[in-house]
Amino acid sequence: MAIYGYVRVSSKEQSTTAQENEIRNKYPDATIIREKASGKSIDRPLFQNLLNQVVNSDKIVVREMSRLGRTQGELMLMIEEYQAKGVEFEILNIGIDTSSVSGKMILGILSSVAQMERELLLERQALGIAEAKAAGKYKGKQASPATVKKCQEALSYVANGMSKEKAAKAAGVGIATLYRYIKAAS
Repeated sequence: MAIYGYVRVSSKEQSTTAQENEIRNKYPDATIIREKASGKSIDRPLFQNLLNQVVNSDKIVVREMSRLGRTQGELMLMIEEYQAKGVEFEILNIGIDTSSVSGKMILGILSSVAQMERELLLERQALGIAEAKAAGKYKGKQASPATVKKCQEALSYVANGMSKEKAAKAAGVGIATLYRYIKAAS
């Protein structure tokens, strides 16, 4: 039986040390897999490698459920798929071990809560953006200086008689990006 500790942070500035220490306290010999990637999707390279290598009676240990993923559907499908292969999951901060029936039940409830929290976050974000737009303070994602330069180059081609599609291609910018640039400039 191999024990794998999976630790994940969302940005390069964050540290995995606290997660690692908590796993090492309970499982000193665990193999630690460190990843810096968003938990929005389970399609994370190191996590996928881990899932591909675990076998019957192996255990994946995480500090908290959000390290595995945030959407209930993906999380539950993934856990069910790997439990069918004999792989166990343990979530330390809430004391859930999927090798027990009660652990499986509690995990289902908690993954629903995690999904609800994510949806509430997105809802609050959308409300904040709407308020900022109404106040004239929100400008959305700004184009990079390189993109602006390419769009300006494409517009110079257009001014010399080239079609927008050909100009965008010649300048190395997508046609949709060029149209957004034109719309924002007017």
